[in-house]
Amino acid sequence: MDFEISPIDFRKATNEEWKMYHDYRRKYLAEESPGDPILDDEKEEVWMNDVYEENEVFSYYVTKRDTPSEMIAFLRARYVSEGTPSYPGNEHIMRTLLYVLRDYRRQGIGRKLLELVTQLAQEHGKSLISAGTSQDDGREALKKLGAKEALTMRDNRTNMDYIDWEMVKSWNEEGPRRSPDSRLEFFTEIPDEILEDYCKVYTEVLNQAPYDELERGDSVFTPELWRKREQMTKETGITWITAMIREKDGAISGMTDVFYEPAHIHMLYQALTGVQDKYRGSGKGKWLKAAMLLKIREEYPGVKTITTGNATSNEPMLAINERLGFKLYKEQYSYQIETEKVAEYLKKK
Repeated sequence: MDFEISPIDFRKATNEEWKMYHDYRRKYLAEESPGDPILDDEKEEVWMNDVYEENEVFSYYVTKRDTPSEMIAFLRARYVSEGTPSYPGNEHIMRTLLYVLRDYRRQGIGRKLLELVTQLAQEHGKSLISAGTSQDDGREALKKLGAKEALTMRDNRTNMDYIDWEMVKSWNEEGPRRSPDSRLEFFTEIPDEILEDYCKVYTEVLNQAPYDELERGDSVFTPELWRKREQMTKETGITWITAMIREKDGAISGMTDVFYEPAHIHMLYQALTGVQDKYRGSGKGKWLKAAMLLKIREEYPGVKTITTGNATSNEPMLAINERLGFKLYKEQYSYQIETEKVAEYLKKK
């Protein structure tokens, strides 16, 4: 097939380029997550610019020469910008998102994009390339390349109608009984006076989650970055709800947060749930999950499905989620491979 690869900078994208991307995005999501709600175009454009915040980003799209207005594949390669808080430990990694629509696979497009990724990684001194997939043919291609499967994440979902609400209430009541000096608070915006401490704890809890054999440095949240993320959620009409537990001395011991999109009323995404190591073992994780579920049921009755992600090795959180009725929807596999190994593979081919 005769195709063409073109670069795109979404910060400067034309209306025609955005239209091509959005048409492609709908086809991609129909293959990747059929039936799931799709973010409005205007809101997607806001979120697409988020990736530029602390990263150097290179994006490309593929079209057939006889239909140059139809995007059939997309590649984004990025690395953490030097001088940013998350740079240490991540400075050698080129992270990629590469997807060819199903009807156009096995025609050389993936190989050409792989050559492009390898060239970018070499030019910018990145010794490791990472990629993810949830599809069997993607895993097959990455294994053939010699990439190592480093982390498996579970997309788990539960239906609000099937939750054992008496158990949830008991967890919510048990939490303060076991930790009488602790208090649980809700926020849709983190107060200025605790934002710095909150970001430190959020960063710690986020990075203490198991990542198995995935090579990575810490992802660091600063107050400035947090405020920018809050502003973006507001711009896109999303409500970001946080529940946190604070100790008698004011220390933040754990948190959970969810994102509610009114246009996607039946589905809600639960992001991080975690408790600092020194405060574990007293039911705080269950307390956080239970309190958030009760709040969702009371204030957002249209929500029917909650989705969240966990590493398959995160047994404590998986156990809590399973008791709440969360079941596997799909798995996402993360792979890594040394840049030089990819170059050698391509050379041999």
